[in-house]
Amino acid sequence: MKKLFYKLSFRGKILASLLIFTIIFSGFSLYLLQTISNVNRASLTIKDKNVPELIWLSQMEQQLLIKQRMVNDAVEVNFCCNFMNSYKAYVTGNARTDNPPKELQPLHRELRLLDFLMINNVQGLLDFHNIQGAKQLVETEYKPTLEKLLKEIEAEKVAVTASLDAQSDEVTYTIIRSLLLLVVVTASAIFVAFFLSYKMSAGITRPVEQMIENVEDIANGQYGLHIQSFEQVELEQLTNSINQMSVKLKESFNTIMTDKIYREQILNSLPVGIITIDDEATTYSLNEAAKDILRISDIIDLSNEGKTAMNASFYDIVSSSNTCENVKIPFLIDGGCERKLLISQSHLFDYQHSVIGRIVYFIDITETEKLEKRMHHTEKLAFVGEMAAGAAHEIRNPLAVIHGFISLMNHSLPNNQKEQYQISLLLKELDRINFIVEQMLLQAKPGAPSLKEMFLKHVLDDVCPLLESDDVILSVNLEHHPLLIDSKQIKQVFHNLIRNSIEAMSGSGEISIYSQLNGDSYEIFINDNGPGIPLQQQSSIFDPFQTTKESGTGLGLTIVQRIIQNHGGFITLHESSELGTTFRISMPIYEEKQDNQEKSA
Repeated sequence: MKKLFYKLSFRGKILASLLIFTIIFSGFSLYLLQTISNVNRASLTIKDKNVPELIWLSQMEQQLLIKQRMVNDAVEVNFCCNFMNSYKAYVTGNARTDNPPKELQPLHRELRLLDFLMINNVQGLLDFHNIQGAKQLVETEYKPTLEKLLKEIEAEKVAVTASLDAQSDEVTYTIIRSLLLLVVVTASAIFVAFFLSYKMSAGITRPVEQMIENVEDIANGQYGLHIQSFEQVELEQLTNSINQMSVKLKESFNTIMTDKIYREQILNSLPVGIITIDDEATTYSLNEAAKDILRISDIIDLSNEGKTAMNASFYDIVSSSNTCENVKIPFLIDGGCERKLLISQSHLFDYQHSVIGRIVYFIDITETEKLEKRMHHTEKLAFVGEMAAGAAHEIRNPLAVIHGFISLMNHSLPNNQKEQYQISLLLKELDRINFIVEQMLLQAKPGAPSLKEMFLKHVLDDVCPLLESDDVILSVNLEHHPLLIDSKQIKQVFHNLIRNSIEAMSGSGEISIYSQLNGDSYEIFINDNGPGIPLQQQSSIFDPFQTTKESGTGLGLTIVQRIIQNHGGFITLHESSELGTTFRISMPIYEEKQDNQEKSA
């Protein structure tokens, strides 16, 4: 029998188990049918006999108690206030139309006789105003009969309750007996089920668990894993199918990885930053160029945390579903370095040409922007040079003639005519025109600097007294280090910068000039406490003809920048706010050997 069980297939084992359970529960079902019949019979007895009797007895008892209270109250008040009408109304209103159970019919007749005694006998005495007779009748006949009926009803309730308890006990006993049998049958069924399950699990669970472990290994990446075959016929075919699947998965994985690596190499070789965005999974991936340009990891954090105002435009495009093309935006990377990006965004389609995401691609055009600005700046300077050269020939000579004649008039005319013809104003404006022409000529060709070794403090000692006044305080604190400079051109530089600061402070304030050594550079800082330069104008202050003053030419800072560049240095706007403005000039420091070469040259 045991060998036969092991030789059965899974289907045969399951069918045999089901047959055993069917036999067990069929026998138990027959017993339950007999039990249900007994319970039903007891329930019918309770429903059709005991419960109606209890209901009738309770109602009778309640009516007798109410009538007893009504009669007692009437006797105390000599049957006044329409007592008999109230009594009749109560009897009529609470009379039931159905008949009581057979066992209660004698008791019901006695109740009706009691009502007859009150309605007929007592009513007759009251009609003849024999109140004392009515009271005597109530005390001698009505009340004793009523108390007797109450005792009979109580006794009958006790008997009915005892019968109801007996029937309930029978039902309870039957149910308990059935439950005990159910427990025994269930325990037996559970034991048989565990026994059969254990026997079948020896041929099912162990191979299946081993197959599950092997399939999990395949799912975790061990493609090509081979599973050992089992003796069970049903499992042998499943094992072969899993082995074929594993081999196919390995081949497909190798193909996909080769293709993926090839595509990633293409994307990473492009000099264009690319961000792919999957709308369904909400994932963001970057190629190597994007990581290098943005200085970020493979995952972009699109939350509001960590965004700067400078980078808001970039993240707005990345987080938006709207397409765009060739948009120039600033991007601030770590370290405060600002880059210029040319960014575009397009839809990402699947093989069915359905939109599944977006592609953001961009390039770093920072150097291109700088080159364009330098070219634009050079074009401006070239234009200024041509215009200045023309002005030198076309304006300066006639201007000298006009200035000469007006000067002659200034010396020869009386004072009233000078005021009439505004001679002093004309001379002032001619000097201003001449100053503009000189500035333009200097911008066009400032001349190669004649470098000599000297200390910068000596140059400032010649400039500061010319610009310092009671309302303007100049403080100079420079490092004592020689520089190769053209004293005349450097005087022009500091004259323009200090004069701009004085005009920015409206002729009153403090100007501080200090320096520091920074490697092979000598850095000079010119600081004032004026109102500062507006933010929108800070990026173009060195462009020609850019000025914030009504009477300015817009060439002062351009000339300053040109002179500093001819000296091998540079000038920048270090900082500017409502507390003041600071310019930084960086000049090269030449070693002694280089100085000697310069001098010998």
